[in-house]
Amino acid sequence: MDIIQTPKKNIIIDASTITTVESCGRLADFRFNHQLVSVRGKSNSLEAGSIVHKVLETYFKAKIEGWNREQCIAAGITAGEMYIRGCPYCTDFQVTHGDDTNITIGETALFHESEHRCTSKCILKPQCGHEPNEYPSVKNMPMESDSREIGWKWALATCEQYFDFWKNDYWVPLEVEVLKGKVLYEDDMIRILWKAKLDLIADTNQGIYPVDHKTAKQRRKLLSLNNQFIGQCLVMDTRGMVVNHIGFQTSLKPEEKFTRELMTYSIDRLIEWQSEILPYWAYKFLEYSEDGYWPPNFTHCENKYGHCAFKNVCEADPLMRGDQLRLEFVKGPKWDPTNIELD
Repeated sequence: MDIIQTPKKNIIIDASTITTVESCGRLADFRFNHQLVSVRGKSNSLEAGSIVHKVLETYFKAKIEGWNREQCIAAGITAGEMYIRGCPYCTDFQVTHGDDTNITIGETALFHESEHRCTSKCILKPQCGHEPNEYPSVKNMPMESDSREIGWKWALATCEQYFDFWKNDYWVPLEVEVLKGKVLYEDDMIRILWKAKLDLIADTNQGIYPVDHKTAKQRRKLLSLNNQFIGQCLVMDTRGMVVNHIGFQTSLKPEEKFTRELMTYSIDRLIEWQSEILPYWAYKFLEYSEDGYWPPNFTHCENKYGHCAFKNVCEADPLMRGDQLRLEFVKGPKWDPTNIELD
């Protein structure tokens, strides 16, 4: 979450940032300014989703490189297995510089990729060749599923079912895990750069659309009132995007678990979001940042996924919140999905 102080304030923002600011200022402060993540690691459902994302990322990248379908699937499943067991070289990797200083992951190589000033001893990537923390291993997934948690064997089996269901897939992948940025709003006071990391851009025969992979344990109807979806449309100059559903349910048929939903928007809705909703929340973001006060919103403490991760912190007395934060959270990587700069 960055605010670049210039005569016209350049606000760099993405869907996760703005959605969290809308939900709760204090949550946004903890998550993006202080970079706090749970000491327990990702939740079971997030780890399951991460496995599927890694499998599909590797599969579609292999397709772009011209591999045959069997090779693409094998590469994807192998990457998923690597994600589960972890790579000892890229996990918790720190960039090492020639002057023997270390910089944590959140402050690292994006700077050095474009403006490298260190000596030949500078190590930007781990020896495995992966990105830092690309294969961290799972910490909250059993091998077998039970009534509460998804097992990692079932996550891989779900990927294999997905590939079997879409064996006659007509999509042509064009880009995978691509970073996009675009100025979506500007007035006399601020300029807003929207940034997005797209799971996939594909030619679907209906058009070229951004694609977002969504995993779920339960069937839920998605709303078009989604900052991520609208932002993807605007950054790609389209009026639609595709949600690639992957369900972990055991009781549903493949045609019910693996669907591809086209979200479409009218020009009027996209303009309203771009010219009214986005700048309103960007100004709120700016206000919170300049005042140094990020107000809590207690109506967001409980949602369909359960309680907010910081519920115990907010319930503690003000003088005890620091201790509660240190007990339950650690500092994680800086939230910065792209290194796209303003002109």
